[in-house]
Amino acid sequence: MKIRGFAWFLLPSFFLTVVVFLQGASHFPPTVSPFHVYVDSEMLFAFELTPTKEAFVEIINLGENRRCLSVERITMRTEEGKVIKFDSFLYDGNTSKLKGNPRACVRQKTRRRFELGYSFEFPEEVRKVVFLIGRQAFRLQPLSASEYESFVQNFEKINIEGTSDYLKMFNLRVLYGNSFYGSKIRYRRVKASRLSYGNRSPITILRTFPIPTKEALKKGITSVSVSLKLDENGEVLKVVLKEPVKARFAEPALYEVRNWWDFAPGFKEGQPVPSEQKATVVYRILEQ
Repeated sequence: MKIRGFAWFLLPSFFLTVVVFLQGASHFPPTVSPFHVYVDSEMLFAFELTPTKEAFVEIINLGENRRCLSVERITMRTEEGKVIKFDSFLYDGNTSKLKGNPRACVRQKTRRRFELGYSFEFPEEVRKVVFLIGRQAFRLQPLSASEYESFVQNFEKINIEGTSDYLKMFNLRVLYGNSFYGSKIRYRRVKASRLSYGNRSPITILRTFPIPTKEALKKGITSVSVSLKLDENGEVLKVVLKEPVKARFAEPALYEVRNWWDFAPGFKEGQPVPSEQKATVVYRILEQ
């Protein structure tokens, strides 16, 4: 991330902390909730399931480019582990011209709120809410009702028209302090059906590329191989390192596979069944 018009060595330590905060959150458990959010210096998401069985997502785009979210790239699971998908974006809160649209676009420095259409049995809470935009997977963090209310109320105070990264970061830091909301990561996705009418091994639908620890980098460890046990929904039940000697370097990889990798289950005679899978988590090495 660059700060235009400022030299790094002239920034006080307070603002250096801002930069770290705005590059993403630490690990968080993807637990169930009606409310899920994400924030960084360019994008803010607020996702909500209401008691009246409506679903909304509010987006603030603080960046310099138009961003679009496809409805088929929104994924989540119920508390029982079932994958559910929305059908379309219904409207943006002001007009009905988006009715039935498969994607919602938000121009730079713009705030929009969309309702989502669905045909599944409406859950009160969901988990593992992920938005895939471009090459980034945005993982939304679950909040309580009071935390969500406070998060959304701060939207009114965000300087959407701010022109410099410095001012945007300062504004968000004042509003959200040391709180972390969500995380984002590079991913690779495979287009495959989650269903089968015969026999099939499990399929890795979504894999992510975590950043290794400093210790792993020093040792030259660029990947971690694991064996997995999956349930009939494709949820990870157990992860076993193929090379236990790498255990001290595997924490980022194990967190990703346990919590965020997405698997289509194995099938036997057209029925989903518990299964086993092997996988290799490749670390993403950032340029120095």
